[in-house]
Amino acid sequence: MQHLFNRIAPFLILGVAIVAISFGLILLAYLFVFGAIIGLVLYSAAWIRNKFFTPKKPVKPEKPQTGRIIDSDDFKEL
Repeated sequence: MQHLFNRIAPFLILGVAIVAISFGLILLAYLFVFGAIIGLVLYSAAWIRNKFFTPKKPVKPEKPQTGRIIDSDDFKEL
């Protein structure tokens, strides 16, 4: 019996490994497909939002005054 098990064990291990690898590849394929679907939905939503609901143009701030402004009372008059 031990001799028979020693001869069959590598085939069983190889069979389990093949099943595990194929299950992993199928799972990875499903992850890629669902990731692509979710990405396409998010991309479409962003495209529609930018196409039809454009954000308002930001108001340009007024030009700052030229020159330096020293904001301190520590200076003595000359």
